[in-house]
Amino acid sequence: MSEMENTLNNINAQTQKPESKLARSLFWRIIFICLAWICIFLGVLGIFIPGLPTVDFILLAVIFSAKGSEKLHAWFLKNRFIGPIIHEWKEHRRIPKKAKYMSTMSMSVAAGLMIWTIPHPWFVYPAIACMACVLIWMWRK
Repeated sequence: MSEMENTLNNINAQTQKPESKLARSLFWRIIFICLAWICIFLGVLGIFIPGLPTVDFILLAVIFSAKGSEKLHAWFLKNRFIGPIIHEWKEHRRIPKKAKYMSTMSMSVAAGLMIWTIPHPWFVYPAIACMACVLIWMWRK
């Protein structure tokens, strides 16, 4: 009998749904959902505004959605544009080359525009240094 119980326990352990990463309190779930939508908005804005990192905000939105809403998190994973980036990050901890190239081009254009249009070097050079650090980190992944 104990052998059958062990087999049943193993089957139940294999078929059980993985433990949810949702926050326990409703207050924190609402906060995480709001943060996820803010990051989605900023990520989409990053497509059109050079220098605003799209992939970084989308990855943050995925993290927040996992803690706030299973439906929103599932939407991210099934999305044809965002899903492959997320799967690549979850499985291999790397960013796809296409996203790296786009981020590099976007940040380069933003740096050039900042040098050309902003007369305050105390703002421009630290901002460019931050972009360079993000690019170094990104290309090492």
